[in-house]
Amino acid sequence: MTVKDILDFINSVSPLSAAEKYDNVGMLVGDYNAEVTGICTCLDITNDVIDEALKKNANLIVSHHPVIFDPLKNVRAGTPVYKLIKNGISAICVHTNFDMTEGGVNDALLELLGFESAEVLEQIHPNGLGFGAVCDLSFGFTAKGLAEHCKNALYLESVKYCDGGKEIKRVAVCSGSGGSFLEAAAEKGCDALVTGDIKHNIWIDARNMGFSLIDAGHYGTEKCASHRLAALLSRNFGGVPVFAADSDTEPCKYV
Repeated sequence: MTVKDILDFINSVSPLSAAEKYDNVGMLVGDYNAEVTGICTCLDITNDVIDEALKKNANLIVSHHPVIFDPLKNVRAGTPVYKLIKNGISAICVHTNFDMTEGGVNDALLELLGFESAEVLEQIHPNGLGFGAVCDLSFGFTAKGLAEHCKNALYLESVKYCDGGKEIKRVAVCSGSGGSFLEAAAEKGCDALVTGDIKHNIWIDARNMGFSLIDAGHYGTEKCASHRLAALLSRNFGGVPVFAADSDTEPCKYV
């Protein structure tokens, strides 16, 4: 099977056309016609992930975050793009399209949290696809209780939260960086938003609104992408080794 066979399958379950206009998805590095010896999945294509792929004889990496996002003015030794090309490894990215499609990153996050989606948080496409989910809970949380639940369910060292001062019975969830959906969450009657990468001004807005926020980190809310991609590909391509990269870890430490 070739890299194009993998790309065509991915496109069938998570259409590349669904990605946001600013995004960069699909085949970003490599050879469409290369025979696939193994597939490594990850959140981010780092030098460590590439080393692991080489060690395990994988010549295709499928990532959530694009290894090329902004236009490159050069490709130099020591960078992941250079290393991919030098070692004949192809790279496919499924980013905002995989955030939105059924069974994608946000759905994987909901499964870990034990929440069920009642509706999409922010609809993007006429067919109903969009970012995040609104969930009605079977019992109420305090803000601290929801923060602790997220920390335990996602196996995190810590989370940040602000307390809106009321019981949380309806919660919005958005993987990655979803702080900009605060207003959308409030308009849909939510009591809290669980996401990552929340900016300072969003914390202030939430505090003024009496709205609870849980910041479980960009990595924390999207590390499930690697395993979701590996499961999807291994079920459909049994003739080739597929693995989620062990080296795909949180890039920072906490004290």
